Amino acid sequence: MCLLGQISIQPFIITAYKTLQQLCLPTGSMVCNGSIKQLPEGRSGRGEAGAHGVPARITILDERGIALLLVLWVITLLTVICAEFSWTMRTETVITRNYKEGEQAYYTAEAGINKAIVELMRNLNQPPAASTEEESEELQEEVLWEPGLEAIRFSFEEHACEVTIEDENNKLSINAFLREAKKNPTRLKALLEEKIGLEGEERDTVADGMIDWWDADHDITGVNGAERDYYLSLDEPYECRDGDLPVIEELLLVKGVTEQIYYGAAGNQAQATTMTPADLEELIKTGGSVPEAAPEAEPEEQAEDLSGEKRNLGLVNIFSTFSSSTSFKININTASLEQLLLLEGMDVRTARAIIRERQVRRFEDPTDRLPEFKHYEVWSKDIMVRKGMGAQFYTIKSRGFVGSVTREINCTVLVSKNNFFILRWQEGNA
Repeated sequence: MCLLGQISIQPFIITAYKTLQQLCLPTGSMVCNGSIKQLPEGRSGRGEAGAHGVPARITILDERGIALLLVLWVITLLTVICAEFSWTMRTETVITRNYKEGEQAYYTAEAGINKAIVELMRNLNQPPAASTEEESEELQEEVLWEPGLEAIRFSFEEHACEVTIEDENNKLSINAFLREAKKNPTRLKALLEEKIGLEGEERDTVADGMIDWWDADHDITGVNGAERDYYLSLDEPYECRDGDLPVIEELLLVKGVTEQIYYGAAGNQAQATTMTPADLEELIKTGGSVPEAAPEAEPEEQAEDLSGEKRNLGLVNIFSTFSSSTSFKININTASLEQLLLLEGMDVRTARAIIRERQVRRFEDPTDRLPEFKHYEVWSKDIMVRKGMGAQFYTIKSRGFVGSVTREINCTVLVSKNNFFILRWQEGNA
């Protein structure tokens, strides 16, 4: 090992020998030509000159203890070498195992992406038909690979995967929306206040900043806007876009936009692992595909649901660079929990109840069983049931689990009946 090449035994032997020289002689004495002589007062410990002027050779009378001391020094040296070797081997073993599990987790996540694309294409070619409740019970074990459901879990061998699919067509087009907001920012500010919970100066800063980031001119919007000069004056300067946003994550660069505003109350899901070690072990043992059941509401969340309040969403839940819509018209059969909460009058409990109901049987039209839900007359004007769907934009989030390592892949894909195109691909550690 590297330590072995740096340590020499010779200094240890020399040090031991000199120590024995000092310890084995009486105080104030020396060995000269085989006999002990007392040093005169004030004389150094150098030997007297011999017959021919050569200094007398000084030797140790008794060398019986030097072997033990040398053995102790050698044992100490070997202990250090062995400890270094053991630590290095353990570190290399852990690094190798983590790399192996990381690669396996990555390809497990990629398998989840491919599985979701295949199932989405199958749904477009063979749309799920309406079924009776008896037929639905028989299909409970078969997972519906559709947008808007809770996380879908499946496993193969010792690998587990968790996939969520989101319908991008249920979001607003960020570029088209900002084009309208440039003419009249009132609607954008109202949206930020109602759905994200921003108020006052913070709301105006985000709204004006988004408009200035998108528009091509260099005129500051409102009082709180920011153009090129502002971004170039930052500690880590960068250019303003001054054009259409290619990816929604670019909003994180806009003045006033924080991670909380971007991700909403749910936080950054890329940093959260919804599958616990116990869930992972159970999934690997049972195999197959298991949809995640909706979590039971905590007491605080129950109170929130009962009051009819909605948790704050994030910009990423509302806007998309792939949607072409500038108004809310949500497909009730593919909307996620966050997308349902965009509807006026919708609360968390009602949204989860709608998701559970459509898992039993898809809604045929906006009046199919939906009037039974709370505040239907308020949010019904903003929903639709899309039939005969053509090519659609979906965001697929897949997490691969192997051992203690997790890898995540997020991608946006355009899926048609006969083909698909991956438009965005983002990798990371969950």
